[in-house]
Amino acid sequence: MASKMTRSVCALLCALAIAWPAVTHAEETDWDKRFHTQVQQWMNTIIERDPSFRDWKNARIDAQSLGANQHQWLVSITRDGRQVGYMVVGESPASGTQPTFVLLEYGVGEYILFDDAFAPRAVAAEPVYDGFASHWLVARQEQRELVDAKTGETYPASAVAGPPVITTLSEAELVRPEEVLTAARVLSGAVQDPFDRIDWLTDTSNRRQLTWTDLWQKTSAGPVTLTVPLHHSNVLAPFAVQSLHLWNGRAAYVGVWDEGLRFVPYAYAMKVGQFHTVDTGAHKTSSLPE
Repeated sequence: MASKMTRSVCALLCALAIAWPAVTHAEETDWDKRFHTQVQQWMNTIIERDPSFRDWKNARIDAQSLGANQHQWLVSITRDGRQVGYMVVGESPASGTQPTFVLLEYGVGEYILFDDAFAPRAVAAEPVYDGFASHWLVARQEQRELVDAKTGETYPASAVAGPPVITTLSEAELVRPEEVLTAARVLSGAVQDPFDRIDWLTDTSNRRQLTWTDLWQKTSAGPVTLTVPLHHSNVLAPFAVQSLHLWNGRAAYVGVWDEGLRFVPYAYAMKVGQFHTVDTGAHKTSSLPE
């Protein structure tokens, strides 16, 4: 009897061992299909609305996870063997049985976040995504180093990563599934260097922050600069604001120049930085999109 029961239990365990991988594989296949379908839908609507992303047409996408259990993925976008952009996609904590993907960031150009060309060599480096503060965390013998995820620059030894901000955004502040890019505006057609004018460096006033309406309606010649203190204010990073995107008439994203155009949620930019502008000519207004 005992022998018979043992054989029955073994048979049951073997059956489960065979069935379980099949279920897991099916779930993974379904997740992968949903992920790639959603990424492609977002890509198509960006291409349709913003000519700056024309190189994304017929491009190939490859995704990789950013850190263990972070529910964030870097989507590399290539065409004819060359890099043409990227996306960072997150999975909303509010997700139920089906994943709810959100678009955390996206950019166009040959330089992407966490590019292998800039990755630290011969050391263990962990990718940490947090918008402008994204970095590789490099563990050395008695210290840790932060390496910028966009430029590969090593930050000063005094730089310490602060608490993540991008994950504090609500789903309502981000692009959600099936949403489309409904409006795009170019503030500056030429690549701007924030160091050409350093008004932002000497601007110590506590004047009000520029609202989304201020940015959208601004068409004067004065540049707009976003300054972001990073890593407990050990670094002050200036970015020239060049483009604006509005999704479904509600989710606003700001495009800054950072070795290519880089779009982040306006709500995130407001949390981490300060907008500066100087009007140098006649000011005209542009109505907000409906």
